[in-house]
Amino acid sequence: MIYQITSLKRLIVPFKVDALLPNILILIPRVFTGYLLAFVFAINKFGTPWTPKSMNLHLFEVADWFVDLTKEFGLPFTLMPEIFAWSAGLTEALGGLLLLIGLNTRITAFFITTTMFITIAFRPWDQSWNIIPTFMFFCLGLFFMGFGSGKFGLDYLITKRLA
Repeated sequence: MIYQITSLKRLIVPFKVDALLPNILILIPRVFTGYLLAFVFAINKFGTPWTPKSMNLHLFEVADWFVDLTKEFGLPFTLMPEIFAWSAGLTEALGGLLLLIGLNTRITAFFITTTMFITIAFRPWDQSWNIIPTFMFFCLGLFFMGFGSGKFGLDYLITKRLA
């Protein structure tokens, strides 16, 4: 049991940065990324409590256009497009919230990075630059997997309390 807690603690402990400026430079992109994922990109494809009524999405419902887009990714996505679209929408909505507050930042960043990598690798090229936000979230996910939440996140408070 002690080994499991120690392993979990290593996953959530932020990279140790004591100075104020580097912690602010970790906080700003974390809050910006979390806000964009949860409140800008997720709301038009996944039903959340903050999704506008005009989107006609019930709680935890996935938009039909997003399921159709997921089908275009090819195998194995054509076998269960609703499940893949639902998991991507949940990752953006819940992952964005967790990044915003700095809770389980490294684990959340892993799922966000994985989701964005799948989108980059399997989405058909549509001759537009719509893939740039996805690539940006992929890179930021890698950043947060390495640094964690910094001092201004719940991860830091939790691990400080456990120490």
